[in-house]
Amino acid sequence: MRTRALGFLQALLSMTAALVALVALLNSQTEAAPNPLVFESPDIQALAEPALAMISYPWQQRLPGWRVEFVRGESVIAGYTWSREDRIEVFVRKDSTTEDLARILAHELGHAVDVRMNDGDERRRWLELRGVPDAPWWPGEGVADFATGAGDFAESFAAWQVGPYDYRGELAPAPTAEEIAVLSELAQN
Repeated sequence: MRTRALGFLQALLSMTAALVALVALLNSQTEAAPNPLVFESPDIQALAEPALAMISYPWQQRLPGWRVEFVRGESVIAGYTWSREDRIEVFVRKDSTTEDLARILAHELGHAVDVRMNDGDERRRWLELRGVPDAPWWPGEGVADFATGAGDFAESFAAWQVGPYDYRGELAPAPTAEEIAVLSELAQN
């Protein structure tokens, strides 16, 4: 009887050890987070990496799960923020420069920050600060991105990150130091 009990205990210990090893293995094989950066080709990567280095905003920490893709593009659209997919596309043209890509990325990051961190009160605050309290926030029929609060916020975010050298906002001039301070606060929410 004692030999039988001892055999049972040894089998139970072996099964327990196997189960513990299996749980450890499963825990170590959790799905890796997707790469937050995608480059369509090595030449695009060579142009985009210095542009990324120009952005000081810690977007990978502040916008966890977001993905930035640098892809070839020839349309008039330079970038797009897919807010439902947590994804930004930056379209790289044949004549794109590193500075162009940095400005476009910063603009699109501004949209991502806006949709993830701002609410109606913060958006109204931004429009009032910019002197355009009645401007629409979102683009719509016949209203382009640069002529909306969302576009102004994104362009101002780009000016904060890379400077106002190619500021394209249509609601107000490039942001002042006071406006940049408020934008920085809104981007930290």
